[in-house]
Amino acid sequence: MPRASSLPTKLIKGNLPSKTCLTCGRPFEYRKKWRSCWDEVKYCGEKCQRNKKRLFPANGEGF
Repeated sequence: MPRASSLPTKLIKGNLPSKTCLTCGRPFEYRKKWRSCWDEVKYCGEKCQRNKKRLFPANGEGF
């Protein structure tokens, strides 16, 4: 099974990869449960995944 290519081999607390949620626009950090699918993670949590109709505008306006 291939490893996620964007992750370093050893993760250190305080130096974890982060992404921006597509629904709320807030940054969120890597979680251990996302180890095998970090490249596919788009939302910070279940609530944002359920409400993905309201996408955060890319330029940061509208909120």
